[in-house]
Amino acid sequence: MSASDITTFLPGKYYEVTARDNNEACRNFGETFTVSEFYSNAGTNCYVQCGICRQHMEILTAVLLDPQPEVS
Repeated sequence: MSASDITTFLPGKYYEVTARDNNEACRNFGETFTVSEFYSNAGTNCYVQCGICRQHMEILTAVLLDPQPEVS
């Protein structure tokens, strides 16, 4: 799924996402990161936050994990 296809995530599901930092003032600018177990919560307002500048990153891809991780 490309960024243009991401409007909402399915609620309560895990994805593997890639995200890019687009904040020119941050030392992570232009860097792409993989989040291997990204939880969608309610399926809205899903974002990846930079650990340096604290701004939201652009989600580039999202792949629904199959099988879903087991949570105890």
